[in-house]
Amino acid sequence: MATNAYQRAAMPRGTNAVLDVRTVDNANANLLLVLKPGMRVLDVGCGSGTITKGIADIVGPNGYVCGIDRSKELIDIAQRNFKDYANLEFVSDDVMAFKPTLPFDVITTSRTLQWIETPQEVMKKMISILVPGGMICVLDYNHTKIEWQPAPPASMQYFYNQFLKWRADVGMNNAIGDALPQLVTGLHMQLQLHAAFPESTKREDPDFQTHISIWTKVAETRGQQLVADGYISEQERLQAIKDYNEYCINEAQTMRMYLMATHASV
Repeated sequence: MATNAYQRAAMPRGTNAVLDVRTVDNANANLLLVLKPGMRVLDVGCGSGTITKGIADIVGPNGYVCGIDRSKELIDIAQRNFKDYANLEFVSDDVMAFKPTLPFDVITTSRTLQWIETPQEVMKKMISILVPGGMICVLDYNHTKIEWQPAPPASMQYFYNQFLKWRADVGMNNAIGDALPQLVTGLHMQLQLHAAFPESTKREDPDFQTHISIWTKVAETRGQQLVADGYISEQERLQAIKDYNEYCINEAQTMRMYLMATHASV
């Protein structure tokens, strides 16, 4: 069954297992350089809202934060978990159709442009709802630069390569993290920051298994999409999960995911 980029980007059920452990401090620390009390902030692709909640903590009661995501399931989780935050709102919508009543001081999008075939159009939309002099903060991957020590089992390497092919075949940029400076300057924005914020974990870390097993979660969730689209077989998916789980427990020492923060102002 052929699918396009918009369909492939849809968050499969259970994705919140990956998202729920993320906070501003551990997964979006670049925002700590920008956020101030009283700001209006939009979080595009907010998922289950754990990072968005942290943004609301920083901007405080005089600020306002809106999290937007086209996954109603994830927005329902966010609304349920953070219903007591007076300065925080969650909206189930596509950002291209979003019409806020007032512009924002900061618009952040984390690990989201990687799923979009035309990120420049999304950036244009974000610029249109930003205050003059406002800041757009993007955090995203170059998936081609991931590093494991030692190398993961062949079944997971095959799954990972097919995952990248599945993405690239519909126009998603697997190296978007490195492409962002050219993208923002092409939109006549002023580049303020382009810096590495890698996701690194090593065996002695107390949360090592949680972080390194992200690819188990991807194979369990996104992997079903790869099977449906004919990129791997169900047997190959299950084998990758089994072999990688054993690798995480017995062999893996480090993993480093290449993640870049790009900040630009209008």
